[in-house]
Amino acid sequence: MDITCLDCRGSGRRAPPPLAGARVVIAGLAVALAIAVPAPARAQATSDCFPDRVAALSIGAVASPPATNSWQPGILLGPPGSATPTTGSLSVMSLGHGGSVVLEFTDNVIIDGPGPDLVVFENAFFCTSPPATAADPYSVFAEPGIVAVSEDGTDYRTFPYDAAALAQVTTLCTDRSLIGQLHGLLGITPSFTGNYTVPDDPLVFDAGAPGGVSGHGGDAFDLATVGLSRARFVRLTDPNLPLGIPGPSDGVDIDTVVALHARPLLQPGQADTDGDGLSDEAEQILYQSDPNRVDTDADGVPDGEEAASCRNPSIAGTDPFFIPDIDLRVEGAATVAGWNFLGSAVLYDVIRGGTKALRSIGGMVDLGVVTCIENDSTDLTTRNLADTVLPLPGEAFFYLVRQAPAGSGLGYGASSAHEPRIPASGDCR
Repeated sequence: MDITCLDCRGSGRRAPPPLAGARVVIAGLAVALAIAVPAPARAQATSDCFPDRVAALSIGAVASPPATNSWQPGILLGPPGSATPTTGSLSVMSLGHGGSVVLEFTDNVIIDGPGPDLVVFENAFFCTSPPATAADPYSVFAEPGIVAVSEDGTDYRTFPYDAAALAQVTTLCTDRSLIGQLHGLLGITPSFTGNYTVPDDPLVFDAGAPGGVSGHGGDAFDLATVGLSRARFVRLTDPNLPLGIPGPSDGVDIDTVVALHARPLLQPGQADTDGDGLSDEAEQILYQSDPNRVDTDADGVPDGEEAASCRNPSIAGTDPFFIPDIDLRVEGAATVAGWNFLGSAVLYDVIRGGTKALRSIGGMVDLGVVTCIENDSTDLTTRNLADTVLPLPGEAFFYLVRQAPAGSGLGYGASSAHEPRIPASGDCR
């Protein structure tokens, strides 16, 4: 019985020793203002096109902190949020003036392929009506930011941009004449609900898309531009411009990063019979692809590269696809849980249980009697419902989060034997 995708807390807030026949995974992320705190990465059975870990976070100057007095970096670790061409996404985290964040890909690596290799989504939007033709005037609520990438997290290559043009961004709405000079920066191309695996070409007006912007919008980058063939770290920095609406949303508002060309990274001990980058278990249990065929859907792209680029390896097509895998983190003296974003309007349930009650029975993991910490959460944290209960001496708590309602997503996950985790009672309803 392998206990994964959860965080355990022992008496006195110390992690308990491993249970007999179990592996206890400790994962923590303490995010503080202007402090970069890395979090241990978790081995994942799935691979997708989104970042997996906030490797460093430094919040810049803001006029006022968020209402919860905390930022939610889990927003950055999932798909871009929903928006229209004239309204920005609210599924973002603001960096503040001069702030920065480093996002790490742990279950895949971005590779240099044909054309752009990654897209950075901010919540830029049209201040005017979206242009109907390439000749129409328009302006954009643009908050430019600087993008750098690295393979090892030490040697960063910054994408080139026009510093003189950047200095001219002094108003909330930037005219198209200046937007054209800002390529190489994030936060200049409007983002709105669409296919986020299709990059926009700022030099080509897409007559079939709103405002001529392809896909989901966002700003695309090619690793070849900075001379890299691979990258696992993406650093996004606010250039500290004198613009924005004073408040907790000061600075660039990052939605996410999407890898357009990527390969999975196998974890130690994972078998990969066909060598496509996906483990045999992941192919059989999660993706329903053939572990003996490199390219199950015969579309010319290996299964692993499709999964790592948010495409379905089992069905040929261009629609975005990913397994909704939730990564839970726990922090603080009073236990506060946080997790990654799965999509706009998604709700989440969080439970706490005791490791003493865990047992494998009848093809499932019985979690015993649990306590619902938060039901149908609309955000990515239990900060307003911090758990102050401590386990008894010699015992330990576990915390699990799932996509709500029950039955959607992957539930509370499964053991290494692929047995679903089911509470006996006390579950969120």
